[in-house]
Amino acid sequence: MTTSHQPSPSSVETATCVLAGALTRALQKGGDTFGVRRSLDAWGDRTGGLAAVRVLGADVLTPFVLTGRPLPAEDAALVRTAVRAHPAPRHQPLEAALWGARDAALVRALAALGVDGTDWEGLAPAPPLSGGLAPDWMSLTAVLVPLASAAHPFTDTALRSQLAGRRLDLSRGLVRALLRRDLLSAARMARWLVLDTPAAAPDLVTPALEHLEVLGADDPRVQLEVAVARRLMARTPC
Repeated sequence: MTTSHQPSPSSVETATCVLAGALTRALQKGGDTFGVRRSLDAWGDRTGGLAAVRVLGADVLTPFVLTGRPLPAEDAALVRTAVRAHPAPRHQPLEAALWGARDAALVRALAALGVDGTDWEGLAPAPPLSGGLAPDWMSLTAVLVPLASAAHPFTDTALRSQLAGRRLDLSRGLVRALLRRDLLSAARMARWLVLDTPAAAPDLVTPALEHLEVLGADDPRVQLEVAVARRLMARTPC
């Protein structure tokens, strides 16, 4: 990210954890009183808070996307301000491709909530999906872990179609992360696994989520991924 008023890494990390905790509580309790702006105003560090919105990407919209609540105009405006304040990198191909996929997921989530974000300043261009996903499961895991915010009900259909035949590879990624005690990566892979099987999640996922809730109790970002995965599991199948 580049901005003329760059917050310190510690400020961004703390603000991200604060916002992730607020999102988790909203997902667990229904989110009737949750607001992105309200949460950041309570935190008080606007610069770090805007960066946190950018770090979490489409996940800042999950209390609305996964509960059916309307997105307040003030929250949509704040997300747009965060995108403008922290534009996606353009000159590093690998990082730019990652941001392109993350921002495409954000735009789709916004569209589902009635907000057109396609021309927002600061968004990365969506990368083409030609060429497909990595053929081996370890490389696939490496791609999907940082893209977990794209695992929501309005995820790109082409990506979901490609993943439909890779469930064994997704499971391998989850198990490897658990064995390595990489709790955040494990929670993110569990989220990908339940994205298209809300009514019949794999037997592996339920105990994995229970395990992650206990071991990751002090990590707000792990708890957010678990809360999103549980919301995805509870959906009525499309």
